[in-house]
Amino acid sequence: MNFFKRKYYLIVFVVFFAGIFLYQYFFVKNFKSFYNQKGLYTIGKIKDVKGYGRGTGFNYIYTFNLNGRKYESVCDIGSLSYRDARKRINNNFLVIYLNNDVYNNRIYSNIPIGDAIDDSIKLKEWINNNSKIKSKIDSIIPSPGYFFQNYF
Repeated sequence: MNFFKRKYYLIVFVVFFAGIFLYQYFFVKNFKSFYNQKGLYTIGKIKDVKGYGRGTGFNYIYTFNLNGRKYESVCDIGSLSYRDARKRINNNFLVIYLNNDVYNNRIYSNIPIGDAIDDSIKLKEWINNNSKIKSKIDSIIPSPGYFFQNYF
């Protein structure tokens, strides 16, 4: 039995990690198509910016309300500096979520929402009438570490 473990250890290790990376690839691909097809819009407020890892990156901590329930979520700040990301605290931005899985959501910190837009109907009209905003939404996909950060 020990011989089997030593001989096939490397193969099992490689197959395991290859499986995880393939799952990650298809997860990100499906993530984008689900948001394009089934994504719904709401307004979220950035509450804080916190680091993760060993100072390698930062996340937005944000909240949004749906059907009288408050949700808190996390999203990477992307290519922004920590200083620029902190300037967005307590401001409203677009959040896209999946109706069948509210916890699967993303805040778009490059799409600020003004105080005049206060409900989902006005928000949807604003997005549908503004092609520039629509193109911003379509161009953004989750970062490659999205799966690992949220599920491991």
